[in-house]
Amino acid sequence: MIVKKFENSTVLEDNLLSLIEVNLRIETKSINEVKVLLSCGASSLSLYKRFKEISKVDWSKVKFGLVDEKWIDNQSMETNFYNISEALGEIILQKASITPMIYDIKDEKNNLSLSKLSNSIFLKEKSIVLLEMGLDGHTASLFPNNVQTENALSEIYPDISLNIAPFPIKKRLTHNLKSLLNSKKIIFNISGKENENIIKRANKELLPVSYILNTLSSEVEIFWSL
Repeated sequence: MIVKKFENSTVLEDNLLSLIEVNLRIETKSINEVKVLLSCGASSLSLYKRFKEISKVDWSKVKFGLVDEKWIDNQSMETNFYNISEALGEIILQKASITPMIYDIKDEKNNLSLSKLSNSIFLKEKSIVLLEMGLDGHTASLFPNNVQTENALSEIYPDISLNIAPFPIKKRLTHNLKSLLNSKKIIFNISGKENENIIKRANKELLPVSYILNTLSSEVEIFWSL
C-alpha cells in the first residue's frame, strides 16, 4: 500500500488524473478492452468531470463499470449510474461505454441475474478500480457488521451480490471482495484528516476496507487530500 498525501483536493486531482492518464495510455495500446470500475462520491465525481482533459487515450477501448449501485430505478437521478454518466459527460461517453447494474427493480432474482450477465466482463481482471472509504470502514457497498458483507468478503470467486446499507436507500448491489481485488491497480480517493483514524484501524481491525488496503495481490494506492 502506497499513501500519497496532498495539501488540497485540486492538487490531488491533478496528480491522480495524471496517473490515470498514464495507465490508460499504456493499457489502451496493449489490450482491446480496458475495464475500469468507478465509485460514486463527491470527490470521485469531481475527478470524473476532468476525464475530458485526458489526451492520447483511445476511449473506444475503455469500458466503465460501477463498483456498486443503489436498488432504485435506473432513470433516477440518485443512481450511481446517472451521476457517474453525467460527470463523465458526452465527450467521453461518445466513445467509451458505461454499464448499469439495475435492470428490473421489481424482481430481485431477475435483476441480479441480468446485472451479473451484463457486468460479467468486470468480474475479470480490470485495469483500474477507483474506490472511496467511509468513516465506518466500508468501501463499495461492503459495510461492517453485516452478514451479507461477510459473505461478499469470503466468496472465492469474483461476483456481484446484494447487500444492505445503513442508509435510507438500503438495498444495494456491489462487487464482492474477490472482484475488487481482481485489478492491476486499486486507487482510493479520500479527503479529510478524519480518515487517518480509519487507516490506523484498518491495520488493526478486520474492517471491510482492511481486506483491500492490506492485500498483496494488487497494487493499492491511497490519494489523500488533507
